[in-house]
Amino acid sequence: MSFRKTARRYTLALYESALEKKQTEEVRKDFSDILALIKSSNDFRTFLISPVITPERKTEIIKLIFGGKVQELTENFLRMLCLKNRINILPEISEDFLDLVNEKKGIAKAVVKTAVEISDSQKKSIEDILRKFSHREISAEYKTEPEIIGGFIAQIGDRIIDASIKRQLELLKQKLTQGTFNN
Repeated sequence: MSFRKTARRYTLALYESALEKKQTEEVRKDFSDILALIKSSNDFRTFLISPVITPERKTEIIKLIFGGKVQELTENFLRMLCLKNRINILPEISEDFLDLVNEKKGIAKAVVKTAVEISDSQKKSIEDILRKFSHREISAEYKTEPEIIGGFIAQIGDRIIDASIKRQLELLKQKLTQGTFNN
């Protein structure tokens, strides 16, 4: 089930509060850390969606985990999500909040897939290409997918740049089967 619309309402309210208190960057860091925890901890993800744990108990646990480690605004927001029984959509809110802050800063999020792990200088080169392509600063997330053989596939929003060897081989095969291959 998608909670995008609900998450967006909470995201916008949080963003407005952070902007008003001039804490946007601090809250962005908090949610970056929270998202990393969500992605790395199966126990935390289970806790978020558990219908067995009462909202009051979830509030206590959130205070134990994050109390004094995040901005007061962030902690209050998390407690409010618990009490409104919406802490289960924290992953969606976290992603959406980070995307919104990046959007407001003119930063485009890119997911880049490569066949193998690449060096920092190669990442910089790819980000330079993507910056020229999108006319925006780039925040890139890298993943390895050996089946692309070589090169890279990048997605920025709904746009995809496929510079993979796999795609080049597919195009070559298509040209050969159609008989349209010319030097």
